[in-house]
Amino acid sequence: MFRRSALFRIRVAIGVVLLDGAMVLVSACGTSSHASFRATQVSNAYDHTCALLSTHNVKCWGYNNAGQLGNGNKTNSSTSVSVSGVTNAVQVSAGGGHTCAVLSNQRVECWGSNNHGQLGDGKTTSSSTPVLVSGVTNAVQVSAGGGHTCALLSTHKVKCWGYNNAGQLGNGSKTNSSTPVLVSGVTNAVQVSTAYVQTCALLSNHRVECWGWNGAGQLGNGNWGSHSTPVLVSGVTHANQVSAGSGHSCALLSNRRVECWGVNDAGQLGDGKKTDSSTPVLVGGVTNVIQVNVGFDYTCVVLSNHRIECWGRNDAGQLGDGKTTSSSTPVSVSAVTNATQVSGGETHTCAVLSDHRVKCWGWNGTGELGDGTTRNSSTPVSVVGFR
Repeated sequence: MFRRSALFRIRVAIGVVLLDGAMVLVSACGTSSHASFRATQVSNAYDHTCALLSTHNVKCWGYNNAGQLGNGNKTNSSTSVSVSGVTNAVQVSAGGGHTCAVLSNQRVECWGSNNHGQLGDGKTTSSSTPVLVSGVTNAVQVSAGGGHTCALLSTHKVKCWGYNNAGQLGNGSKTNSSTPVLVSGVTNAVQVSTAYVQTCALLSNHRVECWGWNGAGQLGNGNWGSHSTPVLVSGVTHANQVSAGSGHSCALLSNRRVECWGVNDAGQLGDGKKTDSSTPVLVGGVTNVIQVNVGFDYTCVVLSNHRIECWGRNDAGQLGDGKTTSSSTPVSVSAVTNATQVSGGETHTCAVLSDHRVKCWGWNGTGELGDGTTRNSSTPVSVVGFR
């Protein structure tokens, strides 16, 4: 259960970490004698997945065409591999073809695709091992998007870098940047969430601001025009978390309900319809949510009873209900009763369980489910080595 006071503490020391609005407990101890790997957080994007371990190392698996697994090569892996040289990570975020981690010294390292400068090292050369983001020395959270990355700073400001075709860096321009730039006007952020070509931030007053592409109303401000500086999401005044996806975004409210806005062609807004909305609509049937995470065109939540419910597109089984039929209302993920965190990608989903195992479901063409196969699964499968 998340308490509002805890959600708005920002700490990067070993203890409580604010991850895309979810409170993640980072253990100070190493792996137990009977365990292989113990996950404290999972993050997945298009076709790869990464997990933060209790030892502060990072493991990744799945697609690796640009080195996004961080192990020094570009070979796909259906089982987890170790990210080279990362031994003090406190949070990890997987993006379209790259991955980033916040370190215990509040620096950020990224690896993988860098064609737009999304690694933040001042170059546009991809790297299969981590590189240091330039000029960020006080990060408390990082969020990797489709081709850009943003970091929440200890000053409650936000810096972004990488692709900026729709203004998703938030600095008033549409020019790419291979080094971090300051988001205009944001001085009280407590969480940041990046998507394909837009970004959202949760503010300390429980409001939400978004910027970037807005062709389907995913900025939530009641219109359809893109913005290169932040705009306020209409009507959201008591949010505790925000999560941005490819064409839609969602906010967890203080009453444990969820509101979503943007594209709704697959029912990803969860209101029982398939009509896009440029202002937030209430998700039906979920009243006890403790974390929300937006995938490419679907949404998942962790409930206070540690079950998971998802809605939206389900062509690869990413909703986890044993079917491949999309749903505009929430459906229960099969056989998961002890989830602590959920993460949605393009067509696959993963969850951390209370015993620090990881389970994934959905598309598995490049091994992103981590079970040692490339077979899709519409129900959760265990990631090899986490137990």
